[in-house]
Amino acid sequence: MRRQREIFGLSPLYWGLWLAILILWMGRFVTSFLSIYLVSALHIDEGVVGAVVSMYGFGAIIGCLFGGTLSDRFGRQSMIVIGEIGAAASLLATSALTAPVPIGVALFVYGAFASLPSPAIAAYIADVVPVERQQRAYVLQSWAINFGYAIGPIIANQLVKVSYSLMFYVEAAVLIAVTALLVLFFREVRHLGIAVADAVRADTAGPADAACAVGESDSAGSSAPAPGDGVRPANASLRDNWRRVLTDGPFLAFSLLMFGYYLVYFQSTSGLPIAMTNLGMGLGDYSVLLTINGGMLCLLQIPAMKLFARMGNSRVLIVGLAVTVVGYAVQIVADSWAGFALAVVLWTLGELGTFPIATTTVAAMAPAAARGTYQGVYNMVWSVSIALAPLVGGWVISGFGGRVLWIACTIVLMAVTVGLQLTKGLRDRSIARNLHEQLS
Repeated sequence: MRRQREIFGLSPLYWGLWLAILILWMGRFVTSFLSIYLVSALHIDEGVVGAVVSMYGFGAIIGCLFGGTLSDRFGRQSMIVIGEIGAAASLLATSALTAPVPIGVALFVYGAFASLPSPAIAAYIADVVPVERQQRAYVLQSWAINFGYAIGPIIANQLVKVSYSLMFYVEAAVLIAVTALLVLFFREVRHLGIAVADAVRADTAGPADAACAVGESDSAGSSAPAPGDGVRPANASLRDNWRRVLTDGPFLAFSLLMFGYYLVYFQSTSGLPIAMTNLGMGLGDYSVLLTINGGMLCLLQIPAMKLFARMGNSRVLIVGLAVTVVGYAVQIVADSWAGFALAVVLWTLGELGTFPIATTTVAAMAPAAARGTYQGVYNMVWSVSIALAPLVGGWVISGFGGRVLWIACTIVLMAVTVGLQLTKGLRDRSIARNLHEQLS
């Protein structure tokens, strides 16, 4: 196979998808304005709106759960294309509906299709990026998502001034256009002789690569073979993949710990605005905090890559969680905008490494034939957290107040940090064993 010219140590096989991710997230803005649309444009009762919007989250759980395992069986490219086209069609259907129940059904379908590509994309990156450069690849993916997510609402805000329907049409058009580009891109990938869908890389990695796989080093100068070299196994068995993931103790323990982290993290979009409102602060104060969070991620994530590479995956996760603990501890005593701003700065610094490094860890723990299934289960943890965080945060604040919520969050984060430290050895052995299986 012809060696591909690399950019920042990553091949065009990665950068083609990275560009698509950036554009897709710049055009993914409907969910941010769903509640406003349902109340302002369709005049649906506010008590019903929450239930309607939540259907998107439940659909996302289904999409993540099956998107990964189906990508192992039928290919990453198929699930990415089907997901984006299905999401576009669901959006167009949603824009034509006016009653709460049909809208809820359409949002459920939209959530399922929109989440279908997520585990496939994560698995695809592990397929085409050598193990010693995966940390860099997932950090850059996280930057693309954050940058696109920051730009998207600005575009949507201009669209809704013309028409709420235009918001749906534009996002659907972006999905279709990018999917068309991805089809051409994947076709070129096949011309290069790379079977991303089901290839297992039998990279002839050395001890340095194995150390990197368990998060202890980053051999950026390694001369690992190009992605796609090696053997092609038989079609993955869905039953075998599910048996593997459901009996993988280190992976399940890691997913459970990260569920605790995400349940706390998503209080930033559910519990935090309520707590600030109860203290007399307005929507503008909260919006500035979101801008600080997004701005820091966009400015610092790429420069932080070299530091992450030196620290290793496990250390980045644990340090990131420790900084996040301090941030939420500050929120316990915060009673002004400045106090909350300091807290946001701190837990954003923790977030810099937590999200991409967690995905890198999952990729390293997953057997090559089950990468999609592992990423699907991990993404499902994310989706369940999104669905449950508003319920948990709202219940605690209404019954005990915002300060109790931040105390509980701090305790959970401390437990997650300690748990990650205690299970580090299990993860390292699991990753080393998995790498040995791929090299055998």
